[in-house]
Amino acid sequence: MIKVTDFDLRLLRIFKTVSDCGGFSAAESALNMNLSTISTHMADLEARLGIRLCERGRRGFRLTDEGHSLYRAAERLLDSVEVFHTDIGGIRGQISGELAIDVVDNTITDVQSRIAGAIGVLKEQSRDLEIRLEIKSPREIEVGVLERKLHLGIGPFRDTQPGLIYEPLYREEIQLYCGAGHPLFVLAPDDVDMQSLSGLDYVARGYLRETKEFGILSNLKVGASVFHMEAVATLILSGKFVGYLPTHYAQHWIRQDLMRSLRPDRLTHHAEFRLITRKDRETTVAARAFLDALRGGVSGK
Repeated sequence: MIKVTDFDLRLLRIFKTVSDCGGFSAAESALNMNLSTISTHMADLEARLGIRLCERGRRGFRLTDEGHSLYRAAERLLDSVEVFHTDIGGIRGQISGELAIDVVDNTITDVQSRIAGAIGVLKEQSRDLEIRLEIKSPREIEVGVLERKLHLGIGPFRDTQPGLIYEPLYREEIQLYCGAGHPLFVLAPDDVDMQSLSGLDYVARGYLRETKEFGILSNLKVGASVFHMEAVATLILSGKFVGYLPTHYAQHWIRQDLMRSLRPDRLTHHAEFRLITRKDRETTVAARAFLDALRGGVSGK
């Protein structure tokens, strides 16, 4: 029987991070450790357990069968430790530990998102809480929640994944835009003939399917595929592409007359933003406090 010490928990956290990152080198930044230190810690863990956890070489990093089994066991153990710590904090009337949240890019200019306000409310309740906030694509967020790397995620999820709970938050308005110098710019927003959109170079976001969902755009030519909102805006501002942007995000360039919407009467759509959590994961005290603040802000309470 192995007695689990604080040092063992630290080694298991390092092992889990290395596994999540896909290798020693890739984990250096996440762990804030150099390669030799990570190697030493992994060797210590293997020696303490008496098993080989991973293989490194020309074929890259991979877990052994024993490594995969330990990863699952470590995940359960570390989750239970996290719940224990947050429960103890709750008993003492404190919020502590870590809260991991991922959101899609460029929600900060949307007054409906309320994320910053909810974080502010949460930090008023606890200065000891560590918040990890990252920007990811909707698919990456879903995977992160499913793999227990995140407590929750926020974004415009088009489908639903088994094992996740999806809670509606708000609707984001999006419109089709062109930039100064584009042939349609002088006619925008309302004097654009819908037929003139045919064949134009269009910026598609890699994780969405606008051209399939918005049938009216079926005659557009996908001239670029990107994964970030800023990249869409950059290509629109080149004057050579049209693309969809959230209206709140486009306002910066609209005010400078560097960008104009195209036929908002016909081409305005909405993205449904939802909050996702894992069905079988107990919500921590910190996550519950954040969700209460977020829901209160979204509902206007």
